[in-house]
Amino acid sequence: MKKWKIYFPLVSFCGSLLVICIIWGIVRGSVWNGQMELRHLEGDESALADFALKGKIEDSQNTWDFSIQDGKLEKNDFHMGAGMGTAYPVEQISGTWKEGELEVWSSYGTFVPAADSQVETKDTVDLTVLKGNTHFPSDAYQTDGTLHGTTTVFDKGQAVFQLEIHARADGGTKYRQWNYEIPTNLVYTPDKPLAEVCVENGKAYKDTQSSELWIGEAPVLVWSKERQMLYGTMTTNKYCSGSMGLYCFGPDPAEDYTSTSEEEQKMTEPFAKLAEIPVSENRLVLGLEDVKEGLLLFIGEADGLTVEYYSYDGVLLDRVKQQTEASVDELQIQQTDWEDGRGIYVIGSHEIDENAQYVHLFAGYWVEDGKITAVYLPESSQGDVTYGVVGKDRVLTVGSFQELWDGKAEMEEIYTLNALELRVYDVSEDPAGRLIYHGKLETDIDEDALEVLMSCETAKGRKSIQEQNSRGTTGWRRYLMVEDISGKGGETVWEEGSWYQY
Repeated sequence: MKKWKIYFPLVSFCGSLLVICIIWGIVRGSVWNGQMELRHLEGDESALADFALKGKIEDSQNTWDFSIQDGKLEKNDFHMGAGMGTAYPVEQISGTWKEGELEVWSSYGTFVPAADSQVETKDTVDLTVLKGNTHFPSDAYQTDGTLHGTTTVFDKGQAVFQLEIHARADGGTKYRQWNYEIPTNLVYTPDKPLAEVCVENGKAYKDTQSSELWIGEAPVLVWSKERQMLYGTMTTNKYCSGSMGLYCFGPDPAEDYTSTSEEEQKMTEPFAKLAEIPVSENRLVLGLEDVKEGLLLFIGEADGLTVEYYSYDGVLLDRVKQQTEASVDELQIQQTDWEDGRGIYVIGSHEIDENAQYVHLFAGYWVEDGKITAVYLPESSQGDVTYGVVGKDRVLTVGSFQELWDGKAEMEEIYTLNALELRVYDVSEDPAGRLIYHGKLETDIDEDALEVLMSCETAKGRKSIQEQNSRGTTGWRRYLMVEDISGKGGETVWEEGSWYQY
C-alpha cells in the first residue's frame, strides 16, 4: 500500500500527460497544413506591385493569415484556438472626436402622416395591420392580458430621420449625447396603406410599431476623419417622392464633453443641410461615401447611374453619369485609398422582381482634386468579380473561383471557394481595360473537405455536400477570405464585411 502511495503522483502525472498528448494530437490533426500557391498565368507579376492584399484561411478552430505584396505570396501568422467567431459582426459608424471616441448608437427612419394623407385612427390595438411585426414585451400587456392603445392607418408617410450619437472620453468619465428627430421632405406612398400601432400601459410602457420596416434600414451615414464630423442621408426606393436632405450632424467643433441641459432633448434640425436631393420612382438615392476631400452621392436612374461630388460645405464640385441599358435600382460600392486620390468600384443592378436582379453596370471612378473621372468601364464583369480595386491607371479585380466536385461526392448546388482569380488591367488609354496580368491564388482546402466527406457513410451511402455543410461552424468547413485590399501609399478604408449593397 505504501508503494502505491509513493508512485501514485508519478502515475497520475503520466496519465495527465497522455491525455494532453491525445488532445494535442486531435487538435493538430484538424490544423490545415495544405498547399497555397500564387500561380502567375499571364503577364508580369510586377503589375501587382501597386496593390496589397491581406486574407486568411479559417475554420472553427484555427486561422492562417496570408498576404500578397509586390506580387509575392507571404504566409504570415498561424493562430490556433481562435477560429471563426460565432456572432454576426455589427457594423457601427464611429470615429475619433477630440480626446475621445464618437459612436452612432442608433439610426433609423420613422413615418408620420404626410400633409395630404388620408388618416384613420382607432382607439383599439389592431395587430393585423403590422405585417407580422407584432412582438410586444410582457410589461406592455394589461393585467387581463390585453393591449391598450391606438391604431393609425394612412396612405402617405413623411419620413423622419432618427439618430442618436454618443461620445466618450477618459474611460467614460467624460460623456456627451446628441439626439436628432428631423422631419424630411421625403414622401412615401406604398401600394398598401401604412399603419402604426401605439401601445401604452400607464407609466410602465409606451411604444409604437410600424407596418413598414424598410424605413428602418434607409439611413446611410459616413464619418469624416479629416473634419471629425458625421454626414448622412437616406436611401430611397420606387415608392419615394419629394426630396431628401444631405445632412451634416456635427458635432459642432465648438462643443466639447461638457454636458448641457439640452442634451436629452431631440433636435429637429441638423447641424447643417448641405443639399436637398430630388427623388422619384426613377431617381433613387443609393449610397453615400466620404472620399477625404468631400462626399460622393450615388443616384440610380432609369437610364444610368449619376455620381455627384459635394464639398463638406455643400458645394456641388462635379457630376458624372454613366448610361445603362436598364435602370439602376441597387448598388454595391467598394472604395480604395491611394496616396494621391480615391478609387471607387461599383456594381449596379436592375430589379426584375422581388427575388431576381439583372446585374448590368460595372464601373470604376477616380476621385482627385474635386473631380470624378470614369476610368474603368468594362463591357461586362469580365468574370465573377468579388472585389474591384480602382487606381488612376490600373485596376485589380479579384474573383472568387468555385470548383465543382467533379463527381467525387454527391452534389447538391454547393460550391467550394478554394481559389482567387487576380487580374490587373491597364486603363490609362482605354477605360475598357487592357489585361496585363492574370494570376490565380490556389489552395487545397476543398480536398480536406472531400477527405471528410468520403469517410462519412450513411444508410444511403455517402452524405451529400449539402448535408455535411449544414453541420455548422463546428464542422470541417474551411473558408478562404479576403480581409483588405489597399493601394500604394493609401490607408485602409475597406475591411472584411464592408463590401456592401445598398
